[in-house]
Amino acid sequence: MNHAPRLGLALGALLASCGIQAADPAEPHIYYSMLPGQFMLIGKYPDGGPAYAGTAVIRYENQALTLVKTIDGQATTAIGKVERATIAEADVVNFSWPGHSATCLVRGDLDNYSRLSCYWFNNGVEHLEPGLEAYFPMETWPGRQD
Repeated sequence: MNHAPRLGLALGALLASCGIQAADPAEPHIYYSMLPGQFMLIGKYPDGGPAYAGTAVIRYENQALTLVKTIDGQATTAIGKVERATIAEADVVNFSWPGHSATCLVRGDLDNYSRLSCYWFNNGVEHLEPGLEAYFPMETWPGRQD
């Protein structure tokens, strides 16, 4: 006796009862609500360049993320979109500045705030090593809590 049709129906009923369903494509990706905030960043320029540190603010506006990072008193603004990476089929955030772009992984920290780790490249340049950046949320730091 072939039990495959019953097994398929049972599995479908189980998944439906667990509330598992496809995400609504009209809903914004969860990263758009997870990422806004204030961050400390550390980085390294491509091809063995020097390390640097700064601050950043991420906002969700106009269906995209706006990242304003400040390094040595100079602020630059990027626009970010959540995209699906073809390698590993993972969701990433791609930021674009004039002259360079970054691809970032998003993970939660122990306080449920988002951390980003990014590779970045100057547009039109074949780097031997990418630039690196890591963003750490500052909301729970002493002196920053309301």
